[in-house]
Amino acid sequence: MRPCPPRRVARGAWLLASAAALLLTTSCSFGSSARPTPTSPPTATETPLIVPSATPLPTPTATPSIGAGGTIVVGGDLRTRGAPSTQGPVVSTLKDKQAVQIIATVQGENWVVGTQTWVSTSPDWARTWYELSDKTFVYAPFVFILGPNEVSPFVDPQGQEKWVDVNVTTQTASAMVGAKAIFSAPVSTGQAGFPTPLGTFKIEPDGRLPVERMTAAQAGFNPGQATYDVERVLFTQYFDRKGDALHLNYWRPSSVFGRTPTSHGCVGIEMHGAQYFWLFGSPGMRVEIHR
Repeated sequence: MRPCPPRRVARGAWLLASAAALLLTTSCSFGSSARPTPTSPPTATETPLIVPSATPLPTPTATPSIGAGGTIVVGGDLRTRGAPSTQGPVVSTLKDKQAVQIIATVQGENWVVGTQTWVSTSPDWARTWYELSDKTFVYAPFVFILGPNEVSPFVDPQGQEKWVDVNVTTQTASAMVGAKAIFSAPVSTGQAGFPTPLGTFKIEPDGRLPVERMTAAQAGFNPGQATYDVERVLFTQYFDRKGDALHLNYWRPSSVFGRTPTSHGCVGIEMHGAQYFWLFGSPGMRVEIHR
């Protein structure tokens, strides 16, 4: 089995209890009426991380800032631990986009893969945790580090449009300000039979989910069409009502990104790029997909 996020994921997303061990709240909001509600929850016994709400959270008034080499929390409020594991005691809570100081990189629990036995490849960062200056630990995927030559995802567009360009021929996605690409990343789009749709789209008003579980049943597939259950899909940004999205893909090897379409229509991105587009993106942002 080679599960891959579907093109018709139910947006009443079921977030994992194990995610609650890392994230308390998130900067996203999504309505329960946005997508068909599954007739039953996923087969796993975990409870949702947060309850879907139709009321958007207040828009922050201050624009976050980050310089080269800067590190911030990404995806929501983050719990720190006394050990590099979700079994470690909770010590404190960091706010979403709060700056943090890393003093060491350590190996710990592989939370993103967890007990999923179907995953044929596990990324190098899957066991990475950061030790912070207060001697606590956080899981690396929830900390964004701006590269030395990268433009901040919070760049002031100075009146120009911020949007995302996806080229299915070159298998790349670019964060655009006006006509200028300020960041590009290799991606893996829809494979034969499940093409990523071409055209102009927008990030759905309720379509940003920092942690998500994708199953064939929630997507509306019967067992003869597809059978998969993908836990802990991070930084999902849906750009249509058919389930197509930008999101982290951790179950494919690095060799496919920028080269080989492997998805069921979504735009799969490696960790740093998925974090960047999450911070750069917002509801209503245009996504242009072309050959």
